Amino acid sequence: MRRQIVLVLVVLSIAMFWRPFLRPIGAGAILVADIYSSALWDRNVAGYVTPPPRVEDGIERIGAQDMRVTWWIPGWGSRHPAVMLVNGATEKGNDDSETRRLAEALARAGYLVMLPEFPFIKAGILEREATSLLDAAFARAVARPETKGMAVGAFGFSVGGGMLLAAASRPGALSEARYIGALGAYFDLDTYFASVLSLSQRRNGTLEPWDADPEVRVRLPVAAAEALANASDRELMRGALREAGGRLRGDPPIGLQSESAALWRALSATDYEVALERLHALPASLRDVLESLSPRTNWPSLKAPVFWLHDVGDRFEPVSEAETAAATAHAGPTRFQRTALLSHAAALGADAKEKGFDFWATELSGLLFFAASALGAGG
Repeated sequence: MRRQIVLVLVVLSIAMFWRPFLRPIGAGAILVADIYSSALWDRNVAGYVTPPPRVEDGIERIGAQDMRVTWWIPGWGSRHPAVMLVNGATEKGNDDSETRRLAEALARAGYLVMLPEFPFIKAGILEREATSLLDAAFARAVARPETKGMAVGAFGFSVGGGMLLAAASRPGALSEARYIGALGAYFDLDTYFASVLSLSQRRNGTLEPWDADPEVRVRLPVAAAEALANASDRELMRGALREAGGRLRGDPPIGLQSESAALWRALSATDYEVALERLHALPASLRDVLESLSPRTNWPSLKAPVFWLHDVGDRFEPVSEAETAAATAHAGPTRFQRTALLSHAAALGADAKEKGFDFWATELSGLLFFAASALGAGG
């Protein structure tokens, strides 16, 4: 009789705690095991215990654009919580192996996954209508019959994470997201540009060196040049930036429009504070782009819980961007976690495999509880 009572209590406890506690931990364990077993050994351990998801890939109308969208639908059940993923500026778009690995892992953990291929993010362009397009894509995820009555969240990587956070802080479908996640994102395009131009970041009130990756040293200034209204000025500045590795020197060439000349002066700055001053002095046409795509602009209005994961050695977005966001209050809670295991948006850093047990135990447990917290918020 005593054993029967104990058994009943155990069953009741599992039933009571399954959804709020055990299910997210289980899903987080599947997610972490899936990603790191395939990253370390090229074997998907989670694949042995979970059914493969169904993948749909096609062209869909998002806002006023036709774009590629890939869906991963769990191989069991008919209704699922969902997450929209937003890639960074990878030229591979929806074929990026790291993103596809995460999407499959999430689907194996029971989440319907949407991956829109935003052309402007893929091309590294500061699109003026980016936040509206991200919001329209999220509305499609909410409208899927499999997600009816279920929680829907969104998770963005690198510059895609920054644009996602900016979109979620504005009125629209994303403002009702159950949670917003970011990996290696930016918080303020002004300070992000200043860090790239000066190769420094401000942490705890002090400027310290930051070794930006050569790719971002070129692509971010070129993205700013793409926002210029004058086509010939745009072409001239793109060429000059690419030829000089993202560095402009000297006064603007004679004949540039005033908007272009102001941007030239800003992008030629090599001092953090000078860069900020010149960025703040840009004409309204360019300031509107930087403000609309910066999460900082409407951050206090962001209602959803934010889960921000950032590589401490990130060379594409400085960790100071995440630290500033975590220290700035908004309408919802923020969970910020630094990690040394990741390499920007990749699952493993260059020397991670050589680390000892303590490193792996600490990092993987941290990622597990981070994932469980986010998945718990997402249903």
